[in-house]
Amino acid sequence: MSPLKGLSSFLFFSLEDFLAGKRLVFVKASPWHEGEGSNLTLAGSKVVVQIVADDTKYPKEDISNFGEQLIIKTRGVAPAAYAKLRPLNTEVIISDIERASVYGDFKNQLSVIGVVKVVETNNEPKK
Repeated sequence: MSPLKGLSSFLFFSLEDFLAGKRLVFVKASPWHEGEGSNLTLAGSKVVVQIVADDTKYPKEDISNFGEQLIIKTRGVAPAAYAKLRPLNTEVIISDIERASVYGDFKNQLSVIGVVKVVETNNEPKK
């Protein structure tokens, strides 16, 4: 029997479900370029975030992504926009997801394009 083709196009991944129960903090931002050679252009930023709490319900009980890092590509936002964020301290969320896909030989890599937003806290002094 020959292998079936096109099965991967029927797999579904929900970034919202994957991030449910997780807390993320900002780590760093660097330039994100697209193209090659003379066609290289600044597309935005690559923002590294770290999972600092993982209460997500997984099919197996011994799974956790605590301490793992994700790279979120943010289209049209320069790395300087993240200069005031405090590494490993500023809590963030991912919103306005343009694309989130799983890839790799073992389907253990994640590619995300979206918006990284700071979680607003009530601890800020009122002006």
